[in-house]
Amino acid sequence: MATTDYHSGYAVHTGDIIHTLKERLVYAAAAFGKQRRHAQTLKALETLSADELRDIGYPASALEAKPAIEIKAGLMTTLMSMR
Repeated sequence: MATTDYHSGYAVHTGDIIHTLKERLVYAAAAFGKQRRHAQTLKALETLSADELRDIGYPASALEAKPAIEIKAGLMTTLMSMR
């Protein structure tokens, strides 16, 4: 006896969802750990004097605050249309 079953092609297994969530959690934890270690490194470097920084070969100017420019996504489009 023939049967007809509907198959959408988008079937997602529960195991796939759990695996994806685990991967995302691992990536998020790794990114958080990397950011935390970087912050600790900067904090430790800020406590060193200019002579100590020179001894380890780290330029003292690298710790100075640098100006940052925030560029929005549509800026180039806007500038090109004004041309």
